[in-house]
Amino acid sequence: MKVLCSLLFGLGTCAAQADLVWESPHQEFQRRPVDRELALDFAFKNKGNAPVTITKVTTSCGCTSADLTKKTYAPGEAGTLPVKFIFGDRRGAQAKSISVVSDDGKTAQLSFKCTILDDPVSLAPAFVFWRVGEAAEAKKVELGVAGNSQIKITAVSSTNPRIAATLSTVKVGERYAVSIQPADTKQAESAEVFVQSDYPPEGPKAYTIQVRIK
Repeated sequence: MKVLCSLLFGLGTCAAQADLVWESPHQEFQRRPVDRELALDFAFKNKGNAPVTITKVTTSCGCTSADLTKKTYAPGEAGTLPVKFIFGDRRGAQAKSISVVSDDGKTAQLSFKCTILDDPVSLAPAFVFWRVGEAAEAKKVELGVAGNSQIKITAVSSTNPRIAATLSTVKVGERYAVSIQPADTKQAESAEVFVQSDYPPEGPKAYTIQVRIK
């Protein structure tokens, strides 16, 4: 092709072409109702040898907006299309699409899915305590994960080295248990035990168990 272009260059018959390539045109997310919205980016690059101008961007619904301030991209230049999805009171699986039209006559079809779940992890109880002088026996906190959430509890940690926390899996993705045990109960002490999940993927949430010796 390079040889052919060289031979025809003088005749002006080797046309330059834009080639807008999208890095991740289809994306998936999980969010909680309290988040209320999802912000995401679609990255792209002009891998052709001519400038390209994005002439039109449309979304599949009014709850989704795409704001592209820069329109024209030189050969080799990269950019991002910021998108915001305001889901409000929506729950469950949501699917949205974006169409991007460029001046080379091409239309890129982008899409994303967002699953909105009520907080899927429950702690029972979320507070454990011992009286000073009580037997320093382990106490258990049961963790439940809502069905079909595909969330896992990955780790636990204690802010007090004298109060140990151990995670055990009863059934992956559904039930876990945290065993909490003080070294002794001779004096008043406190700790927070953090329960780490893998949800949402972009910023996994940690849940807190309050622990007291009083």
